[in-house]
Amino acid sequence: MAKIRCGIVVTGWESNESHAMVINLSKKNSKLMQNFSKLLFIGLLSSLFLASHAQAEVKEAKSMPDVKKQTKAADLNPHQIKQLLQAKFPSASIQHVAPAEINGVYSFVLQGDLYYISNDGKYLLKGQMLDISTPKVKNLSSQRMAEIQKKESPMRIAEINKLDEDNMVVYQAPNEQHVITVFTDVDCGFCQKLHRERQDYLDLGITIRYLAFPRAGLDSKSAAKLQGIWCAADQQTAMTEAKVQHKYRTGTCQTPFKEHMALVRKFSLNGTPGIILENGDLIGGYLPAEVLSRRLNDLPEKGQVANK
Repeated sequence: MAKIRCGIVVTGWESNESHAMVINLSKKNSKLMQNFSKLLFIGLLSSLFLASHAQAEVKEAKSMPDVKKQTKAADLNPHQIKQLLQAKFPSASIQHVAPAEINGVYSFVLQGDLYYISNDGKYLLKGQMLDISTPKVKNLSSQRMAEIQKKESPMRIAEINKLDEDNMVVYQAPNEQHVITVFTDVDCGFCQKLHRERQDYLDLGITIRYLAFPRAGLDSKSAAKLQGIWCAADQQTAMTEAKVQHKYRTGTCQTPFKEHMALVRKFSLNGTPGIILENGDLIGGYLPAEVLSRRLNDLPEKGQVANK
């Protein structure tokens, strides 16, 4: 009998073949269902993870501080700035903390030098602040130091006047017009230079009075060299030998060094030579005789110096 492949006639042979096709489709459907289940499970896990992550982000956003509020809360007042600086630099002298011309910045004096600090206490600056908003540039740092000098000068000259000139090494000008008091260290290069040129100062009527400032401390070799000078019978000659010829004497005697060093700290000196003028102004370093003479002649007022 001929086998008809079309129509609805079903022979026994076709029935077996059709059954095989159904079985194969069932197996395929089973695999598809398994794959679909896996994809559904993965999708469910992903949804849960994303939801959890989103909640965490919301919590984190809520817990994040307001930057503006935090900055505002972190701003420190002058007293707090001074406390912070004293904690950072316990052995240094911190003075004259005040708001600077730039918003959010304070100026202060550390060991005689002007510095700036942000009002959150994080950033420290050293340098000159210039105002370039006017036709002529203004050095605001110099102006600030001049203001501080004006406040400190009366105190300095009052303290100098408490000293006994017998405890100083003095080079008297023959025609005395001015008196300077100089904190000195024999190992300081500019102290040596000033002393080599001492006759220039004396010729211009400037008397030089030395106080001891051994920068390395009272137990240092510099202090021992200064002690040899102060204990010498001829202090002026001993000073010149030490500073010019590098010949150092030894000696044992009672020195005024502790008293001198107390003034070093009080005046916030951080270097030598430290020159105190007749009105108490401080010059932190060497000046040639002619320049210093002009500065002394231009002083608006001249204070009384000890034993003069």
